[in-house]
Amino acid sequence: MEDNYFIPLFKENDRTNVLVYRSVKYSKIPVGIPRCRSCKEIHDAAHRKAAFIAWGTALAIVAVSFLIGSAGGVGGIFIGLMIGLFAGFMTGTIMVDKLQVKIVNRYGILSKLTGAHHNDAVQDLVINGWSFSQPTA
Repeated sequence: MEDNYFIPLFKENDRTNVLVYRSVKYSKIPVGIPRCRSCKEIHDAAHRKAAFIAWGTALAIVAVSFLIGSAGGVGGIFIGLMIGLFAGFMTGTIMVDKLQVKIVNRYGILSKLTGAHHNDAVQDLVINGWSFSQPTA
């Protein structure tokens, strides 16, 4: 059970759309996707490696922005730091998932999400009206 990858599935139960009021009621179930222990270890190691690379790159962007901004005095330092923090955070956040998928693909196994989409039990639930995305009002 601890090696399973759990993905939430959603099913819309009731939707209300009145002129000024909108609401949606839905059910949510976690579906366990079985994985072997070695695949789980590959996914976990890939996540750690991807996070290290992505956040290291983000930290480098912050440092370079700070150094460039320091040429402009105190205001430049502040602006450079803010730009660097924003760019670094965006880079780190976006890169983690993409790097993790690339690292996992090198081993010839599917990413967690792709594996979940190809699972027979999940496909049966999707055919019966369940969805990977949470309904919004």
